Amino acid sequence: MPGVIKRPIQPSRSVLTYGRFDGFQTSHAKLLADLSSMGTEVIVGCATDAFCAQVGNRAATPFETRRAILESCRYVTRVIAWDSWDQRRTDIVNYNVSVLALRGGNPGMIEDLHDIVQVVNLPAGPIPHWNNTTLKSA
Repeated sequence: MPGVIKRPIQPSRSVLTYGRFDGFQTSHAKLLADLSSMGTEVIVGCATDAFCAQVGNRAATPFETRRAILESCRYVTRVIAWDSWDQRRTDIVNYNVSVLALRGGNPGMIEDLHDIVQVVNLPAGPIPHWNNTTLKSA
């Protein structure tokens, strides 16, 4: 058909991140927007109230409210409950995740994941603009 522009089909690329997301702010929205530029879908593991208490960092806002706020964010495709440190490998496999994006943290806690996912360490401050070249070199 003349005048029809055919665009190549972009392969699916899921990005997974985890956090408490308590007191949702514009910086959270910016982070999620930046993560959405890294893939075709963004999956957020939101820490449950029980997990927050277990790690000694209670959330002021209940889990269901934090989850609802994240689900209403246009950059987020899916919100899952984050119950334990040990669930990351299972989440990566179950949701066919290509990129695991985390802020800071203990590198030893993720080094066993490099065999199944590209791990991107996010800076503690503002998130830089990510592109495919940045991701390939990460």
